[in-house]
Formats: sequence, structure tokens, C-alpha cells
Amino acid sequence: MLWTPSWNTAREAKDTERRLALELGGRLLSEYATGISSDLDTAILSANAAQIVDKSHQVEPFDSIKTKQPGWTATNVMLVFIRSAIEAQERSNLLTEILFNPALKHAQDLDAEFEKTGKIVGPLHGVPVSLKDQIDLKDVDTTMGFTQQAFASYRLHLPRTNLLLLTTARSTIPPRPMPPSSVPCAGLAQSPTMLSFECANPLFGASRNPYDSSRTPGGSSGGEAGLLGSDGSPMGFGSDVGGSLRIPCHYSGCFALKPCFGRFPSTDCRGTNPGFEAIKASMGPMGRSVADVELASRVVLDASVELARTEALVPLPYREVKLPRKLKFGYYLTDGFCHASPACERAVLETVEALRKQGHECVEFTPPSPIEAMELFVALTSAGGCSCLSHPPSPVFRRLPPPLTDSSHPVAADETLLAGLRGDPQEASLWLVTLGPSLPSFVRTSLAWVVEHVVGDPVLARLFRASRRKSVFEILELDAILCAPQATPALKHGQTWDLSPAAIGTILYNVVDSSVGLVPVSFVSSTLDAVTPSWLSTRRARAPVAGSKLAEQRMYGPRGGVYDAKAMEGLPVGVQVVGGHWDEERVVELMKVVDRALGPRGFGPGEFVKRQRKKMD
Repeated sequence: MLWTPSWNTAREAKDTERRLALELGGRLLSEYATGISSDLDTAILSANAAQIVDKSHQVEPFDSIKTKQPGWTATNVMLVFIRSAIEAQERSNLLTEILFNPALKHAQDLDAEFEKTGKIVGPLHGVPVSLKDQIDLKDVDTTMGFTQQAFASYRLHLPRTNLLLLTTARSTIPPRPMPPSSVPCAGLAQSPTMLSFECANPLFGASRNPYDSSRTPGGSSGGEAGLLGSDGSPMGFGSDVGGSLRIPCHYSGCFALKPCFGRFPSTDCRGTNPGFEAIKASMGPMGRSVADVELASRVVLDASVELARTEALVPLPYREVKLPRKLKFGYYLTDGFCHASPACERAVLETVEALRKQGHECVEFTPPSPIEAMELFVALTSAGGCSCLSHPPSPVFRRLPPPLTDSSHPVAADETLLAGLRGDPQEASLWLVTLGPSLPSFVRTSLAWVVEHVVGDPVLARLFRASRRKSVFEILELDAILCAPQATPALKHGQTWDLSPAAIGTILYNVVDSSVGLVPVSFVSSTLDAVTPSWLSTRRARAPVAGSKLAEQRMYGPRGGVYDAKAMEGLPVGVQVVGGHWDEERVVELMKVVDRALGPRGFGPGEFVKRQRKKMD
């Protein structure tokens, strides 16, 4: 029988474990990193993953490990990112399981092998890789923020395959970032649910946005995005069930690819409920450039073909794609729930203008009722009424940790999406998500009527009714769609408690299972992005349908609206690049087109550290 500590006891123990690991990291730097010059440190942080390994990936010459340039070793690369990750952790609380010591040892082994043979070991030789605390590693906790999963020794001897071998065995692995608060449909806690765009949980506390510590880095892959956005890692992997890759990268200024389910392996990736099949989480790559996302995708997809028969993957290696010279992009500025803020609207329009200058066609269109996708998402994620929160599973099942994907483990009949929260305190960001499913049917119906006919908000009323309604829709046939990931840049801690439907901009493409990229575009400007009477009138004129009255007031209302361009000055703003089903490689190429059209703009390897150092000068 597994001992289950109280949530406070588990948190204190994990805090101690992380503190000791960080202290060890400091000692490793003192012992091994004294010979690393500031110029070498800057050069390593400014290299993308492909450049770290081999300059032959680049058009312009670039120092790398393979070229044996002075100081360019797997060990020094690892040490530079250990230092940067420690700084990121101190600033933003992003790490859960910290693996500095084994990572450095592995880097030293790679250097010894390279010295002996003159050959690099795989395409990720010497590249530090960070993993969301959802991906199992041998002898390492995978808690997803649940206190009851801390120090669960049952998983120590499980075999490890697929995705982890592609990263762990062929690269050096630094810390594993914390999963953020994910908030799906139920009640008690946070980060583990993977359905919220906050980044906090009872076990590790709240992660902070690298650009503004008063704000969240997004969720649920927020720790990963925050680490990449602050140059604490060159490459990472997260998951996306409703925007969990894209929203954090939008908030933290990095790149990501949400693949369709079945392209990337997920066998050793834990979920909050093994029986939840309606909308599946997609594992995907994250990076500081499109090149990082492309390299990670190539490595994983090429190796995944061998795993297809045993893991129900699509047996497709990475495919070479050639785009036509002239592309047609569709774009929209409102998702049907809430109009994009001036900052997010500007990011889309600047992208459109940049593409037009390159000769591409861009047309504005009205998306086919994204609110229906949100209805479907709410209906599916709340189908069990989240009864496990008020009626926890029987003791025998409470003692069983959730299985990976092993059907031999029994699952209690009342284990629903948020069952793992059980005794942990509920985060405020789950309030609205859990409200509808927890209400009796007649109360929910009455509340929906009041919201629609008294408050005058038929959009939000539809979501209250969505526990039983199901609907589907199709997307338009274009080369790609450009749109805001969310109506606003990064929100402050605690501001998402009644704004969970704002994730509709990303949820839409989980429901239809599209391949989607995220590209950072700009930074919030207090002068360009203020809510003005002119913007309000333009918004009303161009909006094809009215959004949620309550949501728009919450976002832009004169009495404490959460969007404030002055307070958000300098926050990153991204854009989604949406493709079709099984369209991952094409989306990567489309991301390149967008990235090149926008040009240098303060995002990419080493840019965050340069900005921080400039502030200190």
C-alpha cells in the first residue's frame, strides 16, 4: 500500500528536494564552468538546437559541437543552460524535477564518445531538452502537480520507450519544467487537470511569467514555455488538449507545434484520467525558434514509424513539403466569444501586412461558429459531472496512482477527469470550469435562462447548457489560417477564475484536431494597444456577431477590465498558424514563411537574456 502524505507535507518535501538540487547545480557550476567566457556563454545561448549540434544545418557558418570550435562541447553547453535554468527558476519558479547532475554526466559521456570516434551521437547530440512534468522518466517523479503523486515509488522500475528515448538517450537532459495549472471540468485543484491556462498547483506553487512576475506563464505547459522563453532550455516537449502548448507560448514568447493526435508518441505520457478519450492531448515540440520545432519534429516523427504498430501511431516519417510561391491565408479577429484585444489584433494584422508584402494573399473571413466547438469541448469534458470531486473514489482506488496507458490497471467507475485532485485545495482558476457540471440540471437550465434573457448574454448561456449538447463544424479550405491564440496577452495570477472560456481560440482546433503552430509576433505597446473609443467603435463595426457580453465586459470594461495595455507593456503576443489534419510538416513550413516575413523582432535564442542584461546595464 502506498503512503499518501498530506498536501502540505508533500509540498514541503518537494521544496526541500528542489532546493538541494539547485544548490548542487551551483556547486557543479563552481567546479566545471569557471573556464566558460561571457562571449562563449552568449554564443551558446544564442544558438538554436541545430546550430548547437552542427553548423552544416545553417546557411551561414556557426560555431558548434561538431566543428570542434574552442569551448563548444556538450559539457559546456549543458553548464551554460544549467546556469540559465537556475536563474529562470529563481525568477519564475518553473522547475519541478531537477536533473542537473545526471544531465551533466551524460554530456561528459557524449564528449568522451565524440573525442574517441569523431562522430556525433544522433541529431540531438549535446542538446539539453526539458520535459513537461507529464512525461515519465525512470526514477523520477511524474506528479503533474498532484500532491498524492509525489514520491510514488511504484513507477521506478517501469520500462521507458518512445519519446523519451528519442530525447533522453540522444541528448543531455536538464530540468523538467512544471506543468502549470490545468483546469478542466471539475473541482479541487489545478495543474494536474491539464485544462487551465493558469500555472499553479498545490505541490509546487505558482509559476511566474518571465516578462512580468505578477502574471502567469500560461497553462498547462506554462513551466516549459516560461523556461524556453527565458533561455533556460533550447528545446522542450509539452502537451495540448485545449491550448496547453499554444497559450503558454503566446504568453511567454516562444514557438510550438500542436500536432494531430497520433503523430507523436504518448505511451509514457501520463494523463489525468486514462479513460478520457473524447478529446485527446497531443504531445508536441516547443522551442525558441521554428528551427527548434522542426528539428524536434523530425527526430520524433522519423523514429516514431518503428513504434506505430505497438502505439497506435500514424506510420508517417517526417515528410518534405514544398509550398507554392504564393499562398492564401485566411484570418479573423474575433473567435465568437470575445474580440481580440488591440495588442492581439495588431499581432494578427501585422502578420497579414508582412505576408502581403511578400506577395501572399490574405483574406479576412468569419470562422464557422467557434462557440459550437466550445460547446462540444465543455460537453465532453464535463460529461461525468465531475462527481469524483464531491464523491471521491473508494479507498481501494484512491491508493492506486493513475496508470500510464496500461489497461491492466483498474479504473474506478467514478474516476472522472479531475479525480486526481481529491484532497488538494482547489485553485480559483477552476471555479467557472467546475460550476456548470456541479449544478443540478434544473439549476443549470435556470441559470442559462437568466444569463441569456436577464443579463443578455446568449453566448455564455450556451456554455451552461453544453453539458448535454453536442455539435460539430468544419474549417475553411485555405493554405492556412491566422488568428489570435487568445483575446489577451498574459493575465495576472488569479484573473482566469471566470475567464476559462477565453481559451476558445485554441480549443476550436483541438475539437477538429488540426495541426497548429504558434509564432511570437510582437510585444504589447501602451501607445499602440490601448482600448480607445475609436478601437471600440471599429470592433463593433467589424464583428460579424456579438460575442459574450459578460466576457467582453470582463476583458475591456471600464471598471477593472483585465486588459490593460499600460500594465501589459512589453508582454509577448503571438499568432496561431493553422493547417489541416495530419498537416504538421506543412505547418512547420508555413511557420517559416510567417517568421521570415515578420523579420527580426526580439524573439529567438538568446534574445531574452540579452534583454535582461541590457536592463541591468
